[in-house]
Order: sequence, then C-alpha cells, then structure tokens
Amino acid sequence: MNRKLNLIYLLFAVFLVIFAAGPEPANAANSKKAGVSEVFQIAENGKSNAIIVTPRDADVVTSFAASQLQDYLEKITGARLPIKAQGPGANTKLAIQFQVKSNPALVYDGFRIKVSKSGMQLTAAKTRGLLYAVYTILEDAGCAFVYPGENEEIVPKDVSLSLPVGNRTLVPAIEHRGLTFYGLQASSVELGRKIIDWMAKNRLNIIMPSEDRPSDCPGPAHASHWNQVGGELLGEVQKRGFVIDMSEHCTHVFFPRSLFAEHPEWYALNGGERKLGQMCYANPEAIEYYANAQAAYAAKHPEIHMLGTWPLDGGGYCECEECKNPETVFKAVVRVAEKVRQVRPDLTVEHLAYKRQTWEVPKTVKVPENVSILFCPSDKDDLAREWVEAAKSARGVYFFEYKTGDNYHFMANVWLRPEFAKNLVPYAQDIGYRGVISLYLPIENWWRNSFNTWFFARRCWYQDLDVQTEMEKYCSQYYGRHARAVNDIFRIIFNQLQNEKLKSCHNALGGKNGAPVNPDGLTRSEQAAN
Repeated sequence: MNRKLNLIYLLFAVFLVIFAAGPEPANAANSKKAGVSEVFQIAENGKSNAIIVTPRDADVVTSFAASQLQDYLEKITGARLPIKAQGPGANTKLAIQFQVKSNPALVYDGFRIKVSKSGMQLTAAKTRGLLYAVYTILEDAGCAFVYPGENEEIVPKDVSLSLPVGNRTLVPAIEHRGLTFYGLQASSVELGRKIIDWMAKNRLNIIMPSEDRPSDCPGPAHASHWNQVGGELLGEVQKRGFVIDMSEHCTHVFFPRSLFAEHPEWYALNGGERKLGQMCYANPEAIEYYANAQAAYAAKHPEIHMLGTWPLDGGGYCECEECKNPETVFKAVVRVAEKVRQVRPDLTVEHLAYKRQTWEVPKTVKVPENVSILFCPSDKDDLAREWVEAAKSARGVYFFEYKTGDNYHFMANVWLRPEFAKNLVPYAQDIGYRGVISLYLPIENWWRNSFNTWFFARRCWYQDLDVQTEMEKYCSQYYGRHARAVNDIFRIIFNQLQNEKLKSCHNALGGKNGAPVNPDGLTRSEQAAN
C-alpha cells in the first residue's frame, strides 16, 4: 500500500513539476549591468555594429553554427548580426570570428572562447566544436535547452547584451556522447528533428539509429526506421556534425529471412532443428553472405561512420557445437570487418557485447583495427575493462546504458535521477569507455529522458558540476516565481519517493569502504543480494 501511495504522490508531483508553471521569460545575463568593466558589447538598445566572420572555406557545420548564433542573438536582443566570410570586406573592430585550428589542448570537440573589448574568437580543432561554442555563449547569455523543441527553450529578452573579457577552454570528459531513439519512424519525424536539435544544443555528438528495426511490442514504440526518416533527417544530423552509428538489432536487413527457404542450414539450430531467427554464426557460407551485404551497405552509404553487426534481439542463438564457443560470433564480426575494410577503411564495424554468446573477450583472435565494441552488461565492470584493454589498438569500447532514458526498463517508476546521470561520466572514465550511448525509449516520453540526459551532458563538459546548484538554476529559469516550491517538489522526489536501489550511482569510483560499484549504485555484494 505504501508503495502505491508513493507512486501516486510521485506522479502528482511530476504533474506539478511539468505543468504547474512552465517556461517563463528571463532577462539575459548582462555583464555590463552586473558591474564588469571590461566587456564585449554585442548589442545595445537593440542595435549592434558587430558582425560574424566565418572562414572562406566554411563547411556546413560552421555555416550552421554561425546562423544559429545570428538567429538566437536576434531573438535575445532584436539585432541581427550580418555573417561575412573572412576577407577584406570582413575586417571590422567588432567581430565574432570562427576559426578551425589544430590545438593539442582542444581534444575531441573541445573549443576555446576568447573575448576582448573589440570582439570574440571561437576556436576548435573540429567544426562541431564551433557549434558547441555557440551554444555555450548562448547559455552564458541566459538561454536554457533542457527539453527538446523551441517552445521548451528559455530564450531571454534583453536589447543590450555584453560578455565579460576573458578566455575559456572547454573539452568534454568523454569523446562520444549520444542516444539511440526508439519510436523514430515516419509518424514521429518532427519529434525526431526536435530531439536531434536538442542533442546538439547539449553538446551530444553521436546518434544510433537502425536502418529498419520493427517494434517487438504492441504498437510502434520499440521501432526504429531510418529508412523512413533518413531522407528528412540526414541533413539535420550532418549540419550538426554528428557521428552516425547505423546499428541496433537489424540482422534481417543484411541477412533476409527469405533465405531460410533455400538455406535452412544458415540459421540457428534450436531444439534439434533449424529455425527461422538467428544466424548460425559457424556456417562459413552464411557469414560470407552477411559480410558481403554489410560491405555493400557501407559502400552505398558514405554518410555513416559506424555499422553495427548486432544479432537479433533476445535469445535463440544457435546450439550447434561450434556456436557454443563464445568466440564464434566475434569471429564472424572479424570477417565482416575484413570485407568492410576493403570498401570503407574509414568506417568502424561495431560488435555488440551483450549476451553470453557475445560478451566474452576473444582469446584466439585480436580485435581488428576497424572494430569497436559496444558493451551492454551493466554489472560486469571487470569484463568491460578486459574489452578496453583488448580494443586499445582498435576503435575503443562504448557503454550502452538503459537507466537514464529507458522508460520500459522500470515500467512502474518515473525516474528522475540527476545524480545517477552525472555519475555516469566519472564511471565511464574509470572503466575507459570511449563513449556512452543511452537508450531514449520511447521518444514520445521526451521530458523525463531529456531531464536525466541533460545532467549527463552537462557533467561531460563541467567537471565540477553540482546537481543542487544546477537544480536551483533550472528551477529559476523554467519556473520563475514558483522556483523554490518546484525545487522543494524535486527534493521530495529525489530523497523520499525514489527509495529503491537505483536512486543514484552514489560514487562511480567506489562504494562503501571502497567497494567497487557500477552505475546502479550497488556494490557487488549488494548486486548478488538483489
């Protein structure tokens, strides 16, 4: 009974949090008004003499970054700054300059913002970093992008805007930070567009769709159909410089089910007979067909950067003697990697370490240079470290996690877990993951998923992030005069209503008395007890 009451209270509290106040306009942070003497005056009284200067060879990401700065500065101040390419006509005293420059301090998609009284320089080694610098400037000006969609953004109104003189360098703690959407299909393309835009504004940089993953539950919530939306969304992804990991459970795309009629021996042996489902990963002809199909797809789609080799979801793995070997599936991945390398040496082939048949580190074959590992079990840290060591000369190991944005993982709860999301970052650093990819399931439940992911994304960029401080700022921006009351509601949710074992990960680098923990917040003895 108490559990039911807690759930009722939680849902009521969430209702209040989401609907009671709603976003309220705020005034932009104005350094000049705050008494800072050395500032770059971007706009004053709704007018500006500044211009935005881009390199003459600006790519689509840099051009988009410049247009985003132009659009949002106009929303804030009413002044629309012209964009000019670098050259004689672009020389001006008040310039916001974009430049791409190699710098060992700007790792991954890090960037530097240099502000002087006469202008501002945005520098990054990758053009994606310039876009993230723009969103950082906008946050400094008072914008907030906690939830997807223009209607959910906080964009302050202030006809005068200035930024303090000084230098800032920001680099992410993790190279790749991203999401995989469930529910992305023709009927949800506009929501997908909003979420892609929101991801970039929070400086996430990798998206994992599926070419054609059917839903495995009633309704479309578990489906992912890039073949339905790619024509409309690819441009949105590319102008934000995202890494595209075409993955998920889509074996049937490269290994059609129609093959079963002619080649039943290519399919899994289950209960003494060949059945339509998983491949027999020990059949060389089947693997050759599969590897050729993946290579052909890679050659046809130069826009993708990673290609998954995931088996079908669930069980049903082949029970033949060779398939019982925990290296058999990985050896098939090695053959796929060989074929793909011939046509796309730049593309990364992804192995999913997920089930008993796929999660063991191979002992008799090396991880090929063009292979990455997507590690899914959340309670096998030692095994994850083994993969990191095994893939150190390849393309790294990624953590595929469920618990920040998977609404189906714990169907009885509406989890709001900023501490957990924050601590995923030091946890990933400690293991040695190259990236973290979270399920965002389903995309229709965007608000809760976004709330949790927002804290993860911010911790990737701000090492000293304090959840309480961020909550106070968030409530102030989104709830105005109701900020204190809403913050109290959140405090009740975090500290009283979410008292189950997955409340947060506590300390990603050690539990009580130094006992190691995973992001669930449990020591290994506690995991066993549960």
